[in-house]
Parts: sequence; structure tokens; C-alpha cells
Amino acid sequence: MTLVSIVIISLFSINAIAADKVIQVQNVEQLFSALRHGNKYGNTHIKLQDGTYIIDQSLIILGNGITLSSGSGNRRKVIISGLGMKKTKQVNNLIRVSGKHFTLDGITLQFAGNHLIQIAGEQDADFPTLRNCVLKDSYEQLFKVSYNRKTKVASDNGLIENCEFSYTAGIGPQYYIGGIDVHGGHNWIVRNNQFKGIASPGSKVAEHAIHFWNNTKNTLIEDNVIINCDRGIGFGMENRPTMGGIIRNNTIYHNAPHHPNADVGIVLEESPNTQVLNNKIYLGHSYPNSIEYRFSSTINVLIQGNLTNRPIRKRDGAHAKLIGNQRSRNLKDFLSPQLQAEFSSHQN
Repeated sequence: MTLVSIVIISLFSINAIAADKVIQVQNVEQLFSALRHGNKYGNTHIKLQDGTYIIDQSLIILGNGITLSSGSGNRRKVIISGLGMKKTKQVNNLIRVSGKHFTLDGITLQFAGNHLIQIAGEQDADFPTLRNCVLKDSYEQLFKVSYNRKTKVASDNGLIENCEFSYTAGIGPQYYIGGIDVHGGHNWIVRNNQFKGIASPGSKVAEHAIHFWNNTKNTLIEDNVIINCDRGIGFGMENRPTMGGIIRNNTIYHNAPHHPNADVGIVLEESPNTQVLNNKIYLGHSYPNSIEYRFSSTINVLIQGNLTNRPIRKRDGAHAKLIGNQRSRNLKDFLSPQLQAEFSSHQN
């Protein structure tokens, strides 16, 4: 046997070992059984047949390379549901992930007492992917990535694309809600998603539709649409920075007068070396600014080519270069005819 033949056979063996085991499930008992296999052996693709899977305990993802997907590819026909969007005494996430290379594809998640999905960054749950999913109606954040500030261990290299995040009533159950809330992660991409109704009903503002902070780095946020959310996109908070990253080509629209805490479209709070490019922000409420950059550590920032109906404002000693930004009060400048028709249904 030649050396070339040996190498080919070796590569084939490695690929065979690494290939996902595919398990078809059609009820909750089968789902948990398949997950036990995945947690033990890893590299498991669990395909859920159409239906609603009502669970009373979290799906715990421990193994590496686990995928949950819809068998039909229709994200509205495969639903994993908790017992309600209500405060609970015990931790009540639908899914908790500590394994690497987890993928959720083509599934609806709904009705959790805490988060719909939590990625345990403190356990180094790298390379998570959320694709073509619907996340709606949780009592806290829809998608949460936690982090250990002492060890600096985080969930890195995440991807969220082509998903919907919403509160179907057009407003949330309390203020401690958000769309995507990521602590500590590096090199995440969030693109081509839609966010609706992430708004507080009370006296405190809700978390952002998209928020990266607490030592996140090199984040790309692009081509997302954010409708009637208290706050659109945020990088960093005071003493909890985001280092670098790009926010580009996003559309942020708010015109819901019954939301009591409507706030800024894009905000940088301790976010040096960040670029804010070619975003469109139309705010129909009373908050005065479309984009804000804050605090003296926010330096080497480029804000370029954005279209807004409210000012771009410097606060608290921040520094940025502003190039080619424009103002307009005409909604047609912000939205295509298709988006105008869609957004008109969210003004109530």
C-alpha cells in the first residue's frame, strides 16, 4: 500500500468518525433521549418533525457539535415551548449551552420564565450558531450569552443570522428584557435579523434589541431591521467596554407612542475603535438623539454615511470622526415601499 493510499484512508476514517449522527424525533421523550446521546458522544444532529414540543425542564447542551433543526425546514412548524412568559422561582431557560459548535436552525422558541436560550460563555461555549429561527415572548432576554469577568473565559465566534426576535403583544412583560445580550464574546456576527416590540411597559427602559458589552471585541452587526424597540443597538457600558467592531447597514424604526421609555437608536458607551456606517434611523418618539457616543474611552470612532431624523451627539468626553452623515424627516428616505407597508402594521 502506498503512502498516498494510507493518507487517503486515514482522512476518510477521520471524517467518518467526525460525521454527525442524525436522529429523527417527533415528541418530547425522543428529544430528550436524542440529547442524552449527543451529550455523551457529541457530533449529533437532532431533527425535529413538525409539531409543538412543550418542555418543563431546560434542554441542557453539554456535548460538542450538537445541532437541533427542523426536519421540514419550516421554522414556524417546529416549536419548542416552555410553560409561560412569567416569573419563576427556579432558573427556567428553554435551552442552556455549554458545549462548543452548537447550532439551532429553523426552530421557534417561546414562553420561558428566564431566557429562551443561554450560551454559557463562562464554560467556553465557542462557535454557537443561531440560524433561521424565531425567538419570542420570554420573561427576560430572548438570547443571552453569559461570561466570567474574573477568568475572562467567554463564548467566541458566534453567528446569528436570518432570525426573528419579538414580543408578540408589541411590548414586553417587564423592563428586564432584550433581544441579543452578549457579555465578553469576541468575533461575533449578527446579520440579517429582525427585532420587534422589545419595549418596557413600566418606568425603566428595556435592554437593547442588540447589546454587546462587558469586554466584547470585534463584533459585526449588519443588515438588521429593528422595529419599535426601546433601544436599538448598543456597544459597551460604563466600565464594561466593547473594543472595536462595526455597526453597518442596519435600519432602526420606532413609532409606537404607547411605549413609555423609547430611547436612542445606536449608542456607543466605552467603545473605542468602532465604526458606525450607513445605518438608517427614524425615531417617531420624543428622545432627541438618533446616535450617541459616550465617555472619554470612546476614541478612534468613525461615524460615516448614516441617515437619521435626529442628531448624532457626543456625550461625556467621547471622540469620533463624523463624515457624510445626513438628516431627513421624510420616512420614504428611510424605508423601501415594502418596508413602509410592513412597518405601518406596527404603529399601534
